Amino acid sequence: MTSYGGYTRTTYGATGGDDGGGFFGGSQSGSQGGTKHPSEESLRPVTVKQIIDAEQAFGNDGTFRIDGVDITQVTFVGMVRQISPQTTNITYRLDDGTGVVEVKQWLDPDKQESDANRATFQEEQYVRVWGRLKSFGNKRHVGAHVIKPVTDFNEVNYHLLEATYVHLFFTRGGGVVGGGAGGDGNAAEDDSMFVENNDAAFLRSASPKARKMYQYLNQSKSNEGTNIQIIARETGMTIPDVMAAAEELLSHGKIYTTIDDETFALLEGF
Repeated sequence: MTSYGGYTRTTYGATGGDDGGGFFGGSQSGSQGGTKHPSEESLRPVTVKQIIDAEQAFGNDGTFRIDGVDITQVTFVGMVRQISPQTTNITYRLDDGTGVVEVKQWLDPDKQESDANRATFQEEQYVRVWGRLKSFGNKRHVGAHVIKPVTDFNEVNYHLLEATYVHLFFTRGGGVVGGGAGGDGNAAEDDSMFVENNDAAFLRSASPKARKMYQYLNQSKSNEGTNIQIIARETGMTIPDVMAAAEELLSHGKIYTTIDDETFALLEGF
C-alpha cells in the first residue's frame, strides 16, 4: 500500500460500482466481478473537465488515465442540471463549472417500487458523487456508487482545491505544498491545504454500527476484503445492520467493495 499527499492506494480487485447497480446489487454485478484481475485501486478527486479529458487505452474497455496515472474510482461535486429516470437507472447530468457529465445511478431490480429507486435530488441542487468512470458507445459517464447532497457550499470550494492539489502533486511533484508553506517538501506529510486527516474524528461522529464494522475491518487488514456474512458473524450484527454500516462507511470514503458487491475492505489513510 502506498500513499500520495494523504491519498491511499490499495491493491485489491475492486469491482463495486461498475454498471452493475452500485454496491449492493449483487444479482447484477457479482458474477461479473469475479472475472476481474486484482488491480490497484484509488479514490481520485477530479473535475468534470478531467473526466472528459482523461486518456483511455484499448478502446471502450481500457483503463482511464489522468495526469499519466491510472484511475479507478473518482469523486467530484456538481450541480444537477437534468434528471432522467429510466427503467434500470436514474441518469443525472451534473455541471461543476468545468464541464457537464452524465452520472448513472443503477436501480435495484428487486425494489422497483421502493423509495430507494426514485430520484431523491432536484435540479439546481449540488451533490457529491463517488463512482467509477465508464465509457459506452464513445460516450463517457460515471457509474455512481453513492450520491449525497451537498449541505455546505464550502464543500464545493474545498473539492476544487483538493482536485487541484492532487493534479499538482502528479504534474509538479510532491514538494509543491511543502515548498510553498515553508515545509520540508514532503507532500505526504504536509497536507496544509486540507482538513486534518483524522479517522478518530470520523469515528466519534459515526453510528455505533459503522464504528463496529470499521474497527473489525481495521483489525482484519484483508486486501481481498471481508464478506458481509463473515462481518455479521464476527461482530454479532445482523446482515441489514452490516449493510447499513457499509453504506455509511462507503459514503465517507472509508471502505470499498472488492471481489463482489458484498465484500468490503478498509481504505486506510482517509
